[in-house]
Amino acid sequence: KVKGYKVVYQTLDAALGHGYRSFDTASVYGNETDIGTALKELLPKHGLSRGDIFVTSKLAPADHGADARAGCLRSLAAMDCGYLDLYLVHWPGRQGWKSEDPRNPASRRQSWEAMEALYRDGKFRAIGVSNYTAGHLRALLAHCQVRPAVLQV
Repeated sequence: KVKGYKVVYQTLDAALGHGYRSFDTASVYGNETDIGTALKELLPKHGLSRGDIFVTSKLAPADHGADARAGCLRSLAAMDCGYLDLYLVHWPGRQGWKSEDPRNPASRRQSWEAMEALYRDGKFRAIGVSNYTAGHLRALLAHCQVRPAVLQV
C-alpha cells in the first residue's frame, strides 16, 4: 500500500517510465485520490492518455449492501479519471460481521446490483470479485445480470 502523494507520484512516475500500464488500488488502501491526481499529472509527461492505462479499484467491506452505490461513487470521485477499467468487491462480507453472518448473502447481492448499474452506466468497464469462494461464486452466478469478469484471489 503506497500512501502519501509524494511517494505515490514518484512510484507511478517510475512505473510509467518502465512501461507499467496497470494500476490496482482499493478504497481501503486510502490512496485513490493520490493515485488519480498523480495519473492526471503523469500521463501527459509520459505521452500517454487515460485510455493507455488500466485502473482497478475495489469496494470497501464497510460499504457492502445498502451503502455500495455510495462507496462505488466515492471511488470514482476519488480517482477522478472518468471511469474505472475494473471494479471489484474486495471482500465477500461486510466489515464488522462474521463471515457466517446470515445478512452477508443479501448484502453481497445488493453490492453486486449497485456495481451492475454502474457498469451499465459506463462508469466501470468490467466488474468482478476478490476473495470469493466457490460457494460465493455459485450464489452470485445464480442471480447476476452481469457475470463477473475477474476473480482475484
